[in-house]
Amino acid sequence: MRSISMRLSMILSFIAILHYSCSTTSSLTSVLGANPNLSGISSMMSAAGGVSNILGAKGPYTLLAPTNEALTALGGDAVHNMLQPENKSSLMSFLKNQVIAGNVTQEALKSGTVRNAAGNLVDLGSTVLGSPTKTKDGGLIFIVDKLLGKS
Repeated sequence: MRSISMRLSMILSFIAILHYSCSTTSSLTSVLGANPNLSGISSMMSAAGGVSNILGAKGPYTLLAPTNEALTALGGDAVHNMLQPENKSSLMSFLKNQVIAGNVTQEALKSGTVRNAAGNLVDLGSTVLGSPTKTKDGGLIFIVDKLLGKS
């Protein structure tokens, strides 16, 4: 009986460790890098130096991460051009529209009363929000299928 109890205890410990390791969140870079459909915004965030450079402070934050397909709405080589060092101000302006200080819920985003880091009200229009992903640095990432303000 004691042997069964020890085995059961070991199994439960293993399950707890496995659950903990699977439920911990990753950094912003890891979350974006793990999704090939977010390579554009991932490159942009890296070139900007991360959320703290965009907000001027540490998180929490909410990132509305446009898919690569959504970024094509910028046209041609717009993303590539923004990644050039001489265009950092354009990159930062664009990213300030995608980042919000604090953790914001879907309901708050849909209400139209939330301001992004650029100081503009977030207008989702017909944008579809994915489920939020938490990051270990206190952020939330929503994948969006359109650029904000675009139909």
